[in-house]
Amino acid sequence: MARLRLFANLREIAGTGQIDIDGATVGDVLNAATETFGTDFGRALETAQVWVDGEQADAAATVTADAEIAVIPPVSGGAMAIRSPILIEIGLAALLAIVLFATNALSLQWLAVAAVLVGGLWAYDLAGSGERRGLALGTAPALIGVLAGVLATYRFGAPGMAAATVGATLLVLVWGVINPYLRSVESISSSVTIATTATFGSASLVLLRLRSEEEAFAFLFVAGLAILVSWLSDRSEMPVLDPLVAMIVTAITAGAIAGAVWTPDLLNTVAASVAAALALVAGRNLGTLVRAGGFFVSGPIPGSLHYLDGLFMASGPFWVMLTVLG
Repeated sequence: MARLRLFANLREIAGTGQIDIDGATVGDVLNAATETFGTDFGRALETAQVWVDGEQADAAATVTADAEIAVIPPVSGGAMAIRSPILIEIGLAALLAIVLFATNALSLQWLAVAAVLVGGLWAYDLAGSGERRGLALGTAPALIGVLAGVLATYRFGAPGMAAATVGATLLVLVWGVINPYLRSVESISSSVTIATTATFGSASLVLLRLRSEEEAFAFLFVAGLAILVSWLSDRSEMPVLDPLVAMIVTAITAGAIAGAVWTPDLLNTVAASVAAALALVAGRNLGTLVRAGGFFVSGPIPGSLHYLDGLFMASGPFWVMLTVLG
């Protein structure tokens, strides 16, 4: 029997997040689910996206006995999950990019403020998206971790970043003691991942700026351009490369440009960009796993800041590689 996984309002209507249903095609499975859960469920299905084993599918797609079918509504818990290329995706991405580039050019202190702001907003958006699909998460530990990580790194450097990252993990565990609904394995593991990634990623931005303005700029250029090209590939009807491959190729190419123009060592910057490229993909996969419950190469992803998922995963490896090689 195929496993049908439900999210957002579909989960609420059905009263469960998953169910095993027989069916030869996606359509058969969805029809059987509608008979089980009623007409309200069927109406909600009309605008939902369907994914089979991580690949987007239509009603005619065949289903194997061990297939996993994920059904994700276009809106996951509110208007902030709607993909709006003008008001949300382009507007917020452009605003936050301007904030990061401008504060990096101003001073270390201003970049630290921006790292707290952007890191906190991203952690809140990621945790909120996960909670709207029924995953209990602790948002406060991630927000506290971002603030503590930036402050500790600004004062003590890499040891401060390491201490804050460990502290964020411990805080999630303590938060689970205080809040019983956060005690499941999935909730704890997801909350720890969000808190440590947000803390480590935000702190790494400060570490890069401590090294030099040029190297922090190089990272922002590499990550920003890779995210932009991946976004364009995702929205293209006939993309030359899929979004993840486009992200990797662009990040490495941007690293070569940054190494030749802004940073003192071309090879070190390219090597750091390779590490960042892989981390950008890992971060995007982490984001889709928390936000939508699976690894999706393309298609709508809940949340307003989902294109920042890779940024906070990539800043650390970029800094680590420069530090090791430099």
